[in-house]
Amino acid sequence: MGLRAFFPFLPLLACAVAAFAVSAPVLGQLAPDGPLPGSASPPPRPGPPPVAELPRGGLPAPGNLDLTLPGIDPRQCGPSPHAALCAKGRWTHFSTLDVRVQAPGFEATYVLEIAQNSEVHATYRETARGKTRGGEIVLVGEEGFAFRTREKFPPDAPVVDIMTSAPIITAELVAFLLDQGVIGPPADVTAARTIEAGSTTQFIRASAPNAATLYGPPWRMTGSVRPGARAGGIAFSLRLAYRPVDSKGKLLAGRTDTLKLDGTVSYTPRRGTLPDTLDLTGFTLMRGDQPVPPQGTVGDARKAMGS
Repeated sequence: MGLRAFFPFLPLLACAVAAFAVSAPVLGQLAPDGPLPGSASPPPRPGPPPVAELPRGGLPAPGNLDLTLPGIDPRQCGPSPHAALCAKGRWTHFSTLDVRVQAPGFEATYVLEIAQNSEVHATYRETARGKTRGGEIVLVGEEGFAFRTREKFPPDAPVVDIMTSAPIITAELVAFLLDQGVIGPPADVTAARTIEAGSTTQFIRASAPNAATLYGPPWRMTGSVRPGARAGGIAFSLRLAYRPVDSKGKLLAGRTDTLKLDGTVSYTPRRGTLPDTLDLTGFTLMRGDQPVPPQGTVGDARKAMGS
């Protein structure tokens, strides 16, 4: 499977991942106490909030017996007012995102750049329970990716999932909250202003291809936005109070968690591709699941992989 097929949402971050995210297994590294796939030890990151292991999207059981519940699942994206609220539309078309996330016992920084051809450059740094993980990954062309990290991944670990799911989920959440708060396109942010949004009945759902995170109702977002230092940029400071869920997506009654999101997002035109000069010194280069000899730049990596 090509990386564009694996990341069908990147041209429209979050448009088409809900069904795939539900039918695929949830990433252990994002669950509160679960191990990495293929690993016997738990990861250092508990992650706020827990990833929800959602129903399997109506997949029939053996013998064509459908065991799913009838009607609307309020944790799934959909047009019904009873369905979960999900990022979509113009606010998902950002070119770059730089966000700092803070929650009790957890802090992270995620940076994303997305090119028109769905190439991606992502970095992450997360600290939880006194332990830090971090890394950098570049999706190159149709099949390739390059990464570097001090984390030790098992040989069969889904590296692209592990390194991109948290940045993508956070980007979806930011895009959704800005859309709900601004009530208009990004171009409407011409001066500093306060924003707010909330729901007493609907979940927020943020997804990556193999993981989905839920923020339960009642939830309320308050914050502010202003034009960024560069044209097409928006600076934001958001506070989201929500009811967390357990690993199965069930609301935890009587508990409220808080998430802070501060950063900048840019809606300037995306580059056609990542620059040939992007440095890959020290990166491991892969084409699908096959290693490729190390290359000095993205341009060199494209040539090595025939992209």
